[in-house]
Amino acid sequence: MHRTALLFAAIVFVLTGAASYFVSASAVSYLERATAEKVGEALQAAGQDWALIQTDGLKVRLTGIAPDETQRLRALEIIAKLVDANRIDDQAGVVKPDDLQAPRFSLEVLRNERRVSLIGLVPSETGRAEILELLTAKNREAEVTDMLETADYPVPDGWEPALRYALDSLQKMPRSKISVTPEVIKITAVTDSVDDQKKLTAELQAAAPQNIKLVLEISAPRPVISPFRFLMAMGGDKVELTACSADTPYNKSVILDAVKAAGYQGEPACKVGLGIPTTDWTDAVIQAVQALADLGSGTLTFTDTEISLIGGEDLQQNHFDTVVGRLENGLPELFSLLAVLPPKPIVEGTEGTAEVPEFVVTKSAEGLIQMRGRVPDELIKQSVNSYAGALFGHEVVFDQTRVSENLPEGWPVRILAGLEGLSYLHSGILVVQPENISISGVSGNPDARAEVSRVLTDKIDGKGDYRLNVKFDERLVPVVETITPEQCESRIASILGAQQIAFAPSSSDIEAESLTVISDIAEVLRDCSDVKFVIEGHTDSQGGEEMNKNLSQSRAESVLSALLSRRVLTSGITAIGYGEERPIADNATEEGRFANRRIEFHLVPKETTDE
Repeated sequence: MHRTALLFAAIVFVLTGAASYFVSASAVSYLERATAEKVGEALQAAGQDWALIQTDGLKVRLTGIAPDETQRLRALEIIAKLVDANRIDDQAGVVKPDDLQAPRFSLEVLRNERRVSLIGLVPSETGRAEILELLTAKNREAEVTDMLETADYPVPDGWEPALRYALDSLQKMPRSKISVTPEVIKITAVTDSVDDQKKLTAELQAAAPQNIKLVLEISAPRPVISPFRFLMAMGGDKVELTACSADTPYNKSVILDAVKAAGYQGEPACKVGLGIPTTDWTDAVIQAVQALADLGSGTLTFTDTEISLIGGEDLQQNHFDTVVGRLENGLPELFSLLAVLPPKPIVEGTEGTAEVPEFVVTKSAEGLIQMRGRVPDELIKQSVNSYAGALFGHEVVFDQTRVSENLPEGWPVRILAGLEGLSYLHSGILVVQPENISISGVSGNPDARAEVSRVLTDKIDGKGDYRLNVKFDERLVPVVETITPEQCESRIASILGAQQIAFAPSSSDIEAESLTVISDIAEVLRDCSDVKFVIEGHTDSQGGEEMNKNLSQSRAESVLSALLSRRVLTSGITAIGYGEERPIADNATEEGRFANRRIEFHLVPKETTDE
């Protein structure tokens, strides 16, 4: 009985101990899991995704590979806030510097007169302070916007000479953009003239550092041509091109190809510039050149949309009418054609054609005066030339008259009267013959025919008849059309109202879909070159206030740079970023935020421009 009691007590003791052990083990396991979960959540919330947590009883073991020593210490600091520091077992590693890929260093410098913007990632060793010091030393009056970031990595080969070259070059280019990498330097700039363009290009190439690729896009604004002119003459085997205008190099080549096809020998010249009267200019010139080639002789003159075609003396009326009719039907709507074939009178009672004395003057649409025919002596020839110069301008009078005897009585008086009558027309032709005077042409004055008739009646005083064929063309009525600064602003606002300029998210890079908007604005600004504008950049309220302001400034300057690359003179244009300061819609909605992310063009207030 006594042994049984002792055995029972021993069994109870063993069972009690085992139960206590299992209860204790379960509690420790729960504590380990809870600690690991709590520490892991804290590390994840702090962005320490690399950290791995293991628990061993009361110990918390940190493993994993930290990006750098700072991140490893940050993880230990987070763990120490949750468990006693004595319980932390740090077994984390740190990425070796050799395992990290060096960043791509680059610098973009935008300059608009005195304002300079710096954007990019640069080495810490040649960082922000040194760049700003070097920049201001070369450009003391510059207003600098600093948006640089630095990275603590070795300076790559080629970076320092490329950087110094870029900042040295900046002072030579008040309107420019320079992009710098250790391997390539790209410079985009606009000069005031072709001579300045050539000089700057030579200087930049001479100073460029070795072993670094230099890309230059230096442009000069195209000259404004007013009026757009084209003058071509054919006779015999000779083709002359006195004046030629085109709006683009491509259209220039197309026009000159037509001139060569008409028989021109050599390399003809043609001036490229702004001010084209209509986009149909090239098509109209080509059609007219082909018509002149079909005729084989004559003179073709363009002054903007006014065309004068004077046939040669050897042409037949039927052929001339056929070619001119085809040209009139094919010309674009805005063009006005004056086509004249000087008459070839036939003396009655004779066979074929006989040479009858005549004096012929043609006045082209551009005011060019060509005189041919007969005058009685050298003194009269000089008098007629002087009188024509007084009426039309000596520089536009081309005298091809010849002295001939046995001319009818009163011949000089009739020539002078005819010249005065022709002066009332915009363009036309005067033919003086023994029996009559003929004047035909067009005018922007509805009373021109009556005035020409009065002159001839008074001057010739019954000495011969006269015939008039004078037409009024209301398109020739002088109209002075000027575009006001307010109209410039309104046109740009209409363009932006139809489609805003879009940028890549959180970037100043203009989306490809918005490049046509930039081009449309550039066209308006070319007509408003003397108007001063502010390009305003605006954002929504998402993100930090300072970050939004810098982003809006960068975007406004990107638009300015894009206009510069389209050869717009930007000396009167500034870029200002307002960030989220001036919303036009509710930032609480997506529609409102979209409306607030915008670019605007506004006139510089007059009181500002007068200071």
